[in-house]
Amino acid sequence: MRLKLIKLAGFKSFVEPTKIVLSADMTAIVGPNGCGKSNVIDAVRWVLGESSARHLRGENMTDVIFNGSLNRSPHGRASVELVFDNPHNRVPGEFGRFSEISVRREVLRDGSNHYEINGQKCRRKDVTDLFLGTGLGPRSYAIIEQGTVSRLVESRPADLKLFMEEAAGVSRYKERRRETELRIRHTQENLERLGDIRSELGSRLDHLRAQAQTAEHYTQLKSRSRAARAELIGSELWALETRLAQAKEELAKVDLAIAALDAKRSQDDSHHISLSVARQEAQAEQTARQQQLFLGGQAIARLEQQQLHRDELGRDWQTRSIALTERIEGLKGQLAELLTEQATQALTAEQEEARLEQCEQLFEEQQVRRLAASEALEGARARQQQWLQQQAQLQSNLNQTRTQQNGLQELQAKTRLARLKLEEEQGDPLAGQPDLQPALEALGRELELTRAKNGELAELVRASSAHHQRLNERQQQQTSLLRELDARLTTLDQILGPQLGGDKLADGLQVSSTWAQALDKVLGRWITASAADTCPEGHEGLWIGPAEPAVPGTLGAEVAGTHIPAFLNGIWLAQDLAAAHQQQTQLAAAESVLTPAGDWLGRNWADLGQDGALGPLALQGEWERLHQERSQADGERRRLISALQEADRLRVQQQASHEAQSRMLAEQELNWQRQREAWSQQQGQRQERLLRLGQLGEELRRLDAEQASESSRSEALAREFELIDAQLQEHLAQGEAEREARQLAEELGRRAEQELEAARGRREQQLASSQRLQLARQNQQQIIALREQELARLGLELAQLKAPQQTVGQDLSPLLNEQRSLETAQLACHQRIAELDQTLAELELTRAADRNVLVTLQEQLAQLRLERERNLTRRQGLHEQFEELGVRLIDLDQAVLIAANRTALRQEIQTLESQVAALGAINLAALAEYEEAKTRASYLENQCQDLEQALETLGQAIKRIDKETQIRFRDTFDKVNEDLKSLFPKVFGGGSAWLELTSDDLLEAGVSIMARPPGKKNATIALLSGGEKALTALALVFAIFRLNPAPFCLLDEVDAPLDEVNVGRFCSLVKEMSSTVQFVYISHNKVSMEMAEQLIGVTMQEPGVSRIVSVDIGEAVALAEQN
Repeated sequence: MRLKLIKLAGFKSFVEPTKIVLSADMTAIVGPNGCGKSNVIDAVRWVLGESSARHLRGENMTDVIFNGSLNRSPHGRASVELVFDNPHNRVPGEFGRFSEISVRREVLRDGSNHYEINGQKCRRKDVTDLFLGTGLGPRSYAIIEQGTVSRLVESRPADLKLFMEEAAGVSRYKERRRETELRIRHTQENLERLGDIRSELGSRLDHLRAQAQTAEHYTQLKSRSRAARAELIGSELWALETRLAQAKEELAKVDLAIAALDAKRSQDDSHHISLSVARQEAQAEQTARQQQLFLGGQAIARLEQQQLHRDELGRDWQTRSIALTERIEGLKGQLAELLTEQATQALTAEQEEARLEQCEQLFEEQQVRRLAASEALEGARARQQQWLQQQAQLQSNLNQTRTQQNGLQELQAKTRLARLKLEEEQGDPLAGQPDLQPALEALGRELELTRAKNGELAELVRASSAHHQRLNERQQQQTSLLRELDARLTTLDQILGPQLGGDKLADGLQVSSTWAQALDKVLGRWITASAADTCPEGHEGLWIGPAEPAVPGTLGAEVAGTHIPAFLNGIWLAQDLAAAHQQQTQLAAAESVLTPAGDWLGRNWADLGQDGALGPLALQGEWERLHQERSQADGERRRLISALQEADRLRVQQQASHEAQSRMLAEQELNWQRQREAWSQQQGQRQERLLRLGQLGEELRRLDAEQASESSRSEALAREFELIDAQLQEHLAQGEAEREARQLAEELGRRAEQELEAARGRREQQLASSQRLQLARQNQQQIIALREQELARLGLELAQLKAPQQTVGQDLSPLLNEQRSLETAQLACHQRIAELDQTLAELELTRAADRNVLVTLQEQLAQLRLERERNLTRRQGLHEQFEELGVRLIDLDQAVLIAANRTALRQEIQTLESQVAALGAINLAALAEYEEAKTRASYLENQCQDLEQALETLGQAIKRIDKETQIRFRDTFDKVNEDLKSLFPKVFGGGSAWLELTSDDLLEAGVSIMARPPGKKNATIALLSGGEKALTALALVFAIFRLNPAPFCLLDEVDAPLDEVNVGRFCSLVKEMSSTVQFVYISHNKVSMEMAEQLIGVTMQEPGVSRIVSVDIGEAVALAEQN
């Protein structure tokens, strides 16, 4: 990763957009004092996230914006952009996959700052995180100014430690630790707030629990009450339905009884009429016979007197006397019968008068009905007349609507004809011109294909970059593995060094890794015994002589070497503890058995298990294994380096192809743009021609509007026509109904007229009957008077009779017989009339009884209907109560409803209502609030546990971060200290310098630098001169760069306090390190300028405005050699 380009615009003295291309590893920025060289360093520092105006040599952050000069006005914004090459994907994070990374910062006059990474807006933190661990930063060791040198060596131990931490890559761990501690504080604050909330929620939960229990009890009571009410209402409804069914049956029975009684009354009326007619006929016959009898009596009386005169001598006075006596008796009987009949006729006359009054009343009712029918008929005729008038009006409206519709259709036809003429006149305005649309579309398709190919190449480049990154990561992993193996080997060397030094027994023993640790346990302190063929004189300690032949199956057979203890041949081997126990009983004296796990058993003793520490032989086996793994890892790393180089080559090829494809895409896009401009120009011409036809278009639109309006009017008229037609049809139907009503009224009028005529006939008939009855009574009275006269006459005649006449009886016999037969017939007729009267009287009694029964049935019917209406109203009320309860009758058990005890249910409902009332005010929302609060409490409990777990996790994370920080910092400190010790003599030509920690706690300890130039023994660093301080600081910086080289290093006149000798040393050191680090430095020293591969001159020809002049030293030398 290296700095490729710096873009400045409006930043301090760089007014105009300026590009500084850094193409060499050593670039020197030169120019006179005050021309703006240090502004380049400030620009880099500012982009990397500097937030302090003091470190940018200003009072506030807006001071970096160009503030104007004599000839230029102030700018409103300043921006700086850094462009980095990232071929090895060294930058961590999501932007590490890009081969080029640009970081841009912009500030406005209002103080607002904007950051961008690869054109994407971001935060300042994203910029600082991007360079964490790379050695870059606004105040990192990669940017060294004149004051930074003295501050570096004179800084406090805590400040100097910051440079060490950045070099160690600990800064990102510290940032993570700071974020973790911040999270811990936030988590603890959240726990405290959560505790307060849980405490408050607990008290509220207790209160809601009590309210919820009360509400639940209330709900249960109301549910029981609702169920009891439903059962009670259902039972009452069931009983009511039963009563309604019974009432319906009773109504049907009463209706049948009334119908039967009406039929019987009709029969009785018919029978009564027939009996009345028969009686009238019998009375007429009786009157006729009475007249005949009267006439016969007169004839007999004349004949008797004639016979008395002719046959006075032949009549026997005794017979005459008897006859007169009998006649008198007969007349008395007839007179009695006539009196009786007269009384009967008087009663009949009264009845006939009553009937006559009924007929008069019926006649008046029929007259009223006839009058009502006449009025109805007149109303029907008036409505029919009105209907005829409305029908004529609707027909007129219908004809008018049809006429308007026909006129609109003609107008629409004219409008369509005018539109066709205008369209023919308008024609095709675009004829005769080639259409560029197909060519443009073809170019667009080619452009899309090229873009697709470009996208595929870009995808290949990304895939190649990803493969390269993976190989790089694997290489870094292998490098890390090699470092780890080297560290472990170094540790083993340090451990095994003292133990394996000299001619110790362990130096000459070779054993497999399986039995190495077990052999360590057996040998114990013998491992350090001296190994020699003979025991030296005066030797003290342990000694092992030459090896004896090994016994198969013993530990001695597993060990190779020239000097092996003989007692190993007495130690048998077993694969596990169970096998060792089996061999234990077969051991001889001084023999034992050993397992690979270190279990050692003798005949009567055992030493089981390992002691946990590795012995020298096990360590030596581990050392050999690590050496083998290191060889494999080194071979894998070399293979990965080759693969990485191949991936680099392939990626470069793909990038070249992608760039060529991108150029082709740009050319095609340019061609497409040109074609599109031509097409746009053609479209413009078409628009101009279309504008010339605007008037025709307007006319067409006007015609369209008129046609649409006419269509709307036509549709409205059609709807109006349909509406009037529907009204007419409806009116016709209504007329038919009115006609039928008129016909019905006429029919009712005719029926009323007929009924009136019938009533009038019955009235006249009754009047005639009454008159006949009156006449019969008068005749009866006359007959009675005649019979009384005849009786008086016969009595006088009987008193005057002196001499009997023998011949009278013989001459009067036929007349008397006829008279007697007439009297017999008269008597029979009278009896028949009496029977008819009796029958009529019985029939009247029956009819009166029937009328009484009818009245009773009608009263019963009215009472039943009233009861039914009350029951129906009650049933409707019960159904409404069911709806209020939300219960359906079909959901209830009918058997339970039939057997329900309504009294007990009412008592239960009253008890439940009393219990509900005793509960007092109820918060029905308490159940939901309690469940919600309970859920929230459970949620808060889980959150509390999660926060506690998070605290524990964060604590462990801090421990891991601290541990990793300590390891990295210690390793870095040691390496930087070693490099400082080696670089300081090179810079000073001798002397020494080292770093010291202020305490044993690596997390809190500061770093101090101790320097002693050649021939000096300074007590403190402050006693050094300015040049010595500068060289010491440079030695420290370069030592840090050796460990963790930053992508580039910016030096601002750090060689100013140095003499020529030290400048030479400084330049040599920079030249040496430029192979791994890109240097950009500001200098006024000729030696430093000569060392640079690229010179960038900063001039200020215009006051207050800096400009750039760049010179490539290599090209300048080549040009000079050519000249």
